[in-house]
Amino acid sequence: MKPSRVGWSSRIVSGGLAGVVAGALTLACGGGGAKAPAGASSSADAGAEGGAAVELATSPPPTGLPPMASMPPPGVAGSKKAKLRSDATLAACSGAGRTRAKDPAELVKKLGEACAATSKMKPLGAVLRGQQADREPHQASTFRAEANRCYRVYFGGDEAVADMVVVLRDSAGDIVAEAPSPAAPDGGAVCFTAADEVSLLVAVGSGKGAWAAQVWSD
Repeated sequence: MKPSRVGWSSRIVSGGLAGVVAGALTLACGGGGAKAPAGASSSADAGAEGGAAVELATSPPPTGLPPMASMPPPGVAGSKKAKLRSDATLAACSGAGRTRAKDPAELVKKLGEACAATSKMKPLGAVLRGQQADREPHQASTFRAEANRCYRVYFGGDEAVADMVVVLRDSAGDIVAEAPSPAAPDGGAVCFTAADEVSLLVAVGSGKGAWAAQVWSD
């Protein structure tokens, strides 16, 4: 998985599909030397014959194109099992924190502790650790979320990791939260309306080195 700070790009369009779309655009714009159907009058001819407008036939849209993806509902990126609890004080307590350190495990502990009084949260489990480079796929782990509980993930890398991102997905695969370090969600917490198994995906966007993450819960 190749993350960026603003989203995750996908390369779904194949060369063949791109050619179909390009061809459709060419026809729609009158390119490629396309000829008018036999017997059809041009607008100039119509003007000469009394100014009546002639509507030229248009080609139907190309078949085989994938359907447009539906927009997720407002809130936490479409998850039906969790919702975002915005909290400006949580954004402030971690927003100014460092995102890189010689010991990333110690860093995430300090981040969580800095927000503990505000969030009224405690560590859900041990610190997760890993090694990753920006050219490598994301690394995944899971944790159990309980109904009517809220969660936040603190994470960071060592001094060789310039950018990181964490994505939380519910068991249906829907995105619960996505954010760059030092916390996800960066502006609050995610609260579950039903118990669920949550996937925690960690990806390095730039650099190569060690990372650490820890889930906190109320």
